Amino acid sequence: MKDFKNFKTYKKQKKDYSLIKRKIFLIVLSACLFIAFFYGIYKGLYFLNNTQKSKLRYVYIKGNKILKSSYLVNTLHTGNNTKLNNKLKVDVYNKLMKNPFIAESRVAIIKPDTLYIDIKEKVPLCILDFNNKQFVFSNSGQYITDRIDPQKINIYKILHIKMANLTPQINNKNVILALVDLYKKLDKLEKISYIMIVGNEFEVFLENGVMVKANVFNCDYNKSTGRLETIWPKLLPDIKKIESVSICYPDRIIIKWKTKEINSGR
Repeated sequence: MKDFKNFKTYKKQKKDYSLIKRKIFLIVLSACLFIAFFYGIYKGLYFLNNTQKSKLRYVYIKGNKILKSSYLVNTLHTGNNTKLNNKLKVDVYNKLMKNPFIAESRVAIIKPDTLYIDIKEKVPLCILDFNNKQFVFSNSGQYITDRIDPQKINIYKILHIKMANLTPQINNKNVILALVDLYKKLDKLEKISYIMIVGNEFEVFLENGVMVKANVFNCDYNKSTGRLETIWPKLLPDIKKIESVSICYPDRIIIKWKTKEINSGR
């Protein structure tokens, strides 16, 4: 005898879709991983290909005030066929650091064709001109070089001091710092023709014919030049009669006249 469904109590069984969803999820995940895998390979090959084929076209230089950009580019010995890679970065860095005017440098590659250079210069304090030679000193008073070329360096941006002689004292950085300090202070008062170093004294020859004597050491240039500046207008009418002015006495200035010597007082 056949069984009959009791429609009052019969419930239709629901289909289980969880297995189907799981299969779809796995298929989609596999497809995504497949695409990501081959995309990564493509990008890697693209990067390697570009790295090998990248050629230098532009050089951007930053931070140079004294060294001319054209000179720096020429020292790198690069051309349009130069490969833009890490080897080039190292070579350029080593060449830059051999330059006596460069303290620090940073080299980077900007894709696809630019070499970026950022340098920090040893900004010269002054150039001492003597016997057609030019001796360059750093901001700390240290000697840098005497081999400078106007085609390579903007020498007109550096303080020039004409010297009548040079002594071994210029190897002392404190002497150079004192020399520049005195020069700047006196040059505001009257234009300077040249300077001599005699023993432990600077003899500064002004364009008006007066010689100013100042100690190399143990002299407060602020006070001594300030004292000279105070009386300078009074001396100008008789300036041709003055041979020299000594400024480093503690409380006075000594004026030596071409005919006689007097004490200017305090």
